[in-house]
Amino acid sequence: MLSDIWSYIAGQFTGMDFWAIIQTVGLILSFLYLWLEFHQKPLMWIISAMCSMIYASVYYHGKIYADMGFSCFNICMCVYGFIKWLHSDRKGHAIDSEAKGNSGITYRHFHAGEFIAVLGVSALIWGAIFCILRFFTDSPVPALDALTTMLNIVGTWVLAQKIIEVWGIWFLVNAISIYIYCRRGLHLTTILLYSFWLGASVYGYIKWKRRGTCIA
Repeated sequence: MLSDIWSYIAGQFTGMDFWAIIQTVGLILSFLYLWLEFHQKPLMWIISAMCSMIYASVYYHGKIYADMGFSCFNICMCVYGFIKWLHSDRKGHAIDSEAKGNSGITYRHFHAGEFIAVLGVSALIWGAIFCILRFFTDSPVPALDALTTMLNIVGTWVLAQKIIEVWGIWFLVNAISIYIYCRRGLHLTTILLYSFWLGASVYGYIKWKRRGTCIA
């Protein structure tokens, strides 16, 4: 059993083709992205845009069209998030100054009305993406592909607002993505990446909660 597992892992890293190589590059950049996200560094958005460029091509090659579309969308959202975080850092509010004396991490929670609005918009986004995938593409997993894409879109906006519940969204995205990518036969590095992100989403929540300052 162990020899079979080792042979499988070794086979993933020998004779790597173009797609395997760029997924490995994406893996390395994604680790850097996670560290920056844990510490709320605006540079995170630039690294995220680079990862999106890489994975947009990977998802297209694997016929995971909705995730490919999100990767393209995320490049635009990274510009928005980068500007918003820079603006937030430069405000100089007393609560931010106090937080920066500790970890520099600030966050807030969903407001009740805001959460209900996000749920409604999420349902509309999922329905629209599912219909496109179901009737206009050859996606083999339209419902799940639409679900992860919707969660990514909503999660990116939530992250830009520094809402701590974003880590719960990332947990769902990563768990579902692992299942999809195993079914689609993506390279082991991508599956390992999302497995790592699954645990990182728990760590990220704990870090923000313990080290950060709630501003609302």
